[in-house]
Amino acid sequence: MNRCIKKLSHPQFTTILYLLVMVAFTTHVNGQEQEISIAEALDLSYRNNEQIKRYSERVKQKIYEDKAAKGNFLPSISLMGGYTYFSENIEMNSSQMSSSLDELGGLYSAAFVEAYGDQIGLSDVSAESAYSTMVSVLGQFPDYSNMVIDNQEFLTAALTATQPLFTGGKIIAAKKYAKAELQSADIALNQVKDEIANELIERYLNVVLLQQVIKVRQQIYEGMLKHKEQAERAIQLEILPKHVLLRAQVAVADAEKDLDNERNKMQLAEMALRATMNLPDSIQFKVMDSLAYRDVYLDFDALLNKAYTQQPILELIEQKEVMAKQAHAIEKAKFMPNVAAFGSYNMFREDLTVIPPKFIVGVQAEINIFNGFKDVNNLKASKHLQKEVENAKEYANQQILLLVKSNYTNALNQQKLYKSHMTTVALAKENLRINKRRFEEGLGKSIDVIDASLLFEKSKVEQLVALDGYYKAIANLYTAIGEPENIIQILSK
Repeated sequence: MNRCIKKLSHPQFTTILYLLVMVAFTTHVNGQEQEISIAEALDLSYRNNEQIKRYSERVKQKIYEDKAAKGNFLPSISLMGGYTYFSENIEMNSSQMSSSLDELGGLYSAAFVEAYGDQIGLSDVSAESAYSTMVSVLGQFPDYSNMVIDNQEFLTAALTATQPLFTGGKIIAAKKYAKAELQSADIALNQVKDEIANELIERYLNVVLLQQVIKVRQQIYEGMLKHKEQAERAIQLEILPKHVLLRAQVAVADAEKDLDNERNKMQLAEMALRATMNLPDSIQFKVMDSLAYRDVYLDFDALLNKAYTQQPILELIEQKEVMAKQAHAIEKAKFMPNVAAFGSYNMFREDLTVIPPKFIVGVQAEINIFNGFKDVNNLKASKHLQKEVENAKEYANQQILLLVKSNYTNALNQQKLYKSHMTTVALAKENLRINKRRFEEGLGKSIDVIDASLLFEKSKVEQLVALDGYYKAIANLYTAIGEPENIIQILSK
């Protein structure tokens, strides 16, 4: 999973390599553009590609989210303070408290008589009589005036700490979910790197192919020019009729048109390669590798097993399974009580109307009784999410099998096609040599030389295209198993 990151995990080595590559690019010798290997091009893509930078930032984001999830296990401590000003002093409405005050006075009277009646000559008065008499007397008094609290300003400050004790597994599930998200971001970064590597390899091979095709087209164009000059001399010597020159001129024009067309394709291919490497237009480069056939041993069963264990899409689905499982655990935890310990320290307490204690500690439990069946439906939804991920995994396995098998078959077919062209190209080359020799000796026709040149050009270009298809199929196969860089070792030999 971390294979691409490991390749770039040695800061000193990669920094030095990057600087050397950039120095090589920006240093022009006699105005010549600098050559770049496929390995250097891939390293530049890993460093410069905006898509990779984007996913790298996502990994960093998930690292901090994972750290944040760990904080749920720790107590939360908050400091709350404030200032309050009332336009007038607070008043307590005594009329709403009169009956309570009368009853309180009666209770005090009964308790006083019961405790000290003998000492003050009220031994014959019972507590019940004293209570009823006092309540009756106080009830005849008019309403009392309101009680005024002489304080219009309040400062409040409290330090509060809360420590979760039991959440039904919600905190643990949230931590595992965050860890799975981090792993998913890491895998997604590797997947993007694989895609960029595959894109880079394909575009690099396009440029290499066009370079060699241009060489073939150039060779044929120069051969046609030479043949036209030979035909012109032969016509001047009245060895050939004049109409032969027209056919030779048409052949030169067609060869020049094909050459210009390939050069235009080369410009577009180089633009695409530059975009993948994210190089500015001021840096001129030229690919240094060339297409040469190398026999690559491909073991289908081994490749398929690697794909099942290393393909980023399967690794992503595995993390999705973890996330779906933890999402289900979080929904189940909603049916469990939340238990937390809390403590509070009050400051400026002496200035408050009602003076609270300095310290308050306790344990509190909370459980939802009813919320419109929302939790029940969310729990059922989380179960279906788990089943959806299971189906996605099965589908992904089928697609990976198809992907590996199709690229494996394509690689073998392109290999066979290339080898079949080897004989064709050799025969076409010999045929061209013979017809040129016959024409130069006055035994052959001009049209035979032109046809032989076109046949050789066609067979040679088809051979190069087959070789390009062979390496691209192998590159796609290595990308399917999560090891796109393997093709670089083959091309760099």
